[in-house]
Amino acid sequence: MIKVERVLIPVDGSDSSRNAAKYGTQLVNSRNPKIYLLNVWEPITMTIGGEMAEKLRAGAEAKSMAILEEYKTMLEPCSMEVELISRSGRPDYEILNVQDELDCDLIVIGSRGLSVLENVIMGSVVTRVLEGASCPVLVTRNLRVKYLKDACGI
Repeated sequence: MIKVERVLIPVDGSDSSRNAAKYGTQLVNSRNPKIYLLNVWEPITMTIGGEMAEKLRAGAEAKSMAILEEYKTMLEPCSMEVELISRSGRPDYEILNVQDELDCDLIVIGSRGLSVLENVIMGSVVTRVLEGASCPVLVTRNLRVKYLKDACGI
């Protein structure tokens, strides 16, 4: 039997990523499971510098951590160790980097983002993650309630 001990779940605040997080926690089959929640935020452009850039970075990271804390709270009933990771950069690169760094057994990712534009962007992120990951990737899409019925955090 394949052991799934370390699961990476990229999240963005969308319903799709919430459902992926709930579903992904149900796939862990070890005694010491670990869930890594990753949120990637847009880097601050090089044209902005100094104090303003630091304020923007701090604000973006605070927003990212707030999203991650919301997910952690949602998953508390699962009684699993949950680590929060906030990174700045291109989402697909950061997802793949974290997967390699932490030697994750599985990536669980939602297929849709927050808006129509995000759906286009997320679709390409998911495609690049599927192509570049060195572990299995589960893409969740429009999960029905029956799949989430016994998931913790509902």
